[in-house]
Amino acid sequence: MKIISAALSVSVLLFPALGISQQPAAKSDVVIRNVRVWDGNARNPTEPQDILVSGAMIKAIGTGLASPGPIEVIDGAGRIAIPGIIEAHTHIMLPISPSDARQADPAYVAVRAAQEARAMLLRGWTTIRDMGGPSQGLARAIDEGHTVGPRIYSAGIYISQTSGHGDARGLNDLHPNMGASPNALTNRFVLIADGPAEVTRAVRESLRHGATSIKVMAGGGISSDYDPIDTVQYSVEELRAAVVAAEQWNTYVSVHAYTDAAVRNALEAGVKVIEHGHLLSEETLQLLKSKGAYLSSQSFGFVRTYVRPDAASDRGGKALMVLDGVDNMMTSAKRLGIPVAFGTDSFGSSQVFEGAVKEFGYRLKWFSSAEILKQATSINARLLALTGPRNPYQEGPLGVLVEGAYADLLIVDGNPLEDVALLEDYESNIRLIMKDGVVYKNTL
Repeated sequence: MKIISAALSVSVLLFPALGISQQPAAKSDVVIRNVRVWDGNARNPTEPQDILVSGAMIKAIGTGLASPGPIEVIDGAGRIAIPGIIEAHTHIMLPISPSDARQADPAYVAVRAAQEARAMLLRGWTTIRDMGGPSQGLARAIDEGHTVGPRIYSAGIYISQTSGHGDARGLNDLHPNMGASPNALTNRFVLIADGPAEVTRAVRESLRHGATSIKVMAGGGISSDYDPIDTVQYSVEELRAAVVAAEQWNTYVSVHAYTDAAVRNALEAGVKVIEHGHLLSEETLQLLKSKGAYLSSQSFGFVRTYVRPDAASDRGGKALMVLDGVDNMMTSAKRLGIPVAFGTDSFGSSQVFEGAVKEFGYRLKWFSSAEILKQATSINARLLALTGPRNPYQEGPLGVLVEGAYADLLIVDGNPLEDVALLEDYESNIRLIMKDGVVYKNTL
């Protein structure tokens, strides 16, 4: 069940010069008047209406709305209100590079992560799907009002085979089964497991730590040193063990995978979400669609700013291989009618997290502004709902502006359904940010 109500006091040290409250206001009902409402699914926003917010929820949408109790009135002046942005794939607990994080004091990493969470919220990103790392504690601190940030759906400790994408040991480091003692931070990021029995135990351990869903590394990765992109990680039997263990907790498995072979194994095992998938053929994408699985991918536009075209390093070469597949994957997915979740796979520095907003513009190569905005709201919300009873936020839907939904919304200058890139300039164009019925920014 949800831990915090919108009425809880949240102490926030923000910048009043930017129109951001020292104390978010959510003691009384709020009516937002004169806004054109885009509900997350419609082709166009409505004519000007009112939105009545009571506590953390949208109580009513219509005209002439009032509340029997104390009420705060916000005038939207005919601007468009949209659902808060949902990020489908990030790593909030890696605010610094993975190599630095392994050596850093966990308290330092946690404080840096909290700062990035606050910055995300003030960009209008009201929910994030954290795809690996010990974000459960940060999620709890935000829910209880100790700090501010988006709501977090945590995949917790991810699962990797020996030599897999999550096996971050150096060549001279012992294997956990050979007596190695990983540091406290690394131990909360990854569980190395081989064979169905170990995989089952690892999934159960991650769920015990509070994961809302399970992340498994099923193929090679860019940021890891010892696994080429083409490698297939885990057998169908091992992946099926992960799926069964997750299903016993009424949740699901996502896999990191780029290639046909890795994704086909995962789909055969019953995996529900493919993360990345940049090297998939049209045939495998058709299989993904027929299985009813989800594609959670990224443009990786920001990666191009860090990788030289002639990159000779192992990581650089792997990045270029993946980048070469982006256009085909996005084009094929659109042609086949496969919704692509909106995510960025951001981690490693404040600059990368800040640059995540450019994902809106990067996607315009393949999708319309309206399609991208839908990906970042209602489509991503369907991904979150796969968590079933593990969903920490069950009082109403996310990613939509309808009666009974969570009051996560933005009021913007301009029309993001016609030009979604305006959300990249969040300081100027996002005039109001509300999450859980609490106003965190208001420059109207």
